Amino acid sequence: MKEDLTKFVIVPYDRMEELMQKVDKLTEAHTNSNHDKDVLGEYITEKEAKELLSKGTTWFWNKRQSSELVGRKAGNQWYYRKSEILKFIENGTKSL
Repeated sequence: MKEDLTKFVIVPYDRMEELMQKVDKLTEAHTNSNHDKDVLGEYITEKEAKELLSKGTTWFWNKRQSSELVGRKAGNQWYYRKSEILKFIENGTKSL
């Protein structure tokens, strides 16, 4: 026989309303597909940059090592300025 794990907590109405507003904000942020874009501003992830340039991880590493491309790392993820990636697209990779 299963044990009933249902428990109840008494929470003041104003505190409950505040908690529900926070849950709504978190849900909206999670479901909003443009949320990451807004937070990152002028930066894109290396994954997005790879797709734009059709290049791999080693190519990005080489460009960072030669100072041709400046990246920022947060956690395990590299980020690049959109403008820098657009320069590679406009100029072509052979001139950089």
